[in-house]
Amino acid sequence: MRFFRPAPARVTLVHPDEAAVLADLYNRAWAGCEVALDRRLVDDQIASLEDVQAWLAGGFEIYKTSFEGQLVGAIRCSFPSTTCHIDRLAVDPDMRRRGYGHSLLTHAVGRARRAGVARVWVQLCPKLEEAMALFGSVGFREAGRYHASYWGEPLVLLELAI
Repeated sequence: MRFFRPAPARVTLVHPDEAAVLADLYNRAWAGCEVALDRRLVDDQIASLEDVQAWLAGGFEIYKTSFEGQLVGAIRCSFPSTTCHIDRLAVDPDMRRRGYGHSLLTHAVGRARRAGVARVWVQLCPKLEEAMALFGSVGFREAGRYHASYWGEPLVLLELAI
């Protein structure tokens, strides 16, 4: 018997008209996380409509993936100097562990390669074990640790040399 992997999720740029749907995704993705994480960190990751509109107005590239016409995941990239900074990876809680996060992350890394940057960076709370494993599976390695007092949580800086 042969097993086939499903086709990777299609990843495209978020359109400004999708700002409200994207803000809703971030709210759903972080709902309930204050049980395990400091509330300040969770509050910072939940994006308001105004936040998303500002991101889409310039300075960031935000990519999405959908299932049956519904937005199920997103990731944000920025390109300061010769690096790429990835953050705001979110997948709908009901759609996790199906490859959407992996598709978004590999797309963002591919975009960084096309931009010609030397390194991709991300900072994560090590309590987010699934996210840490996802980034590790793509080749990210720990570059440093620090305690973000404004979030009340330790953070890990992950790096991918490309």
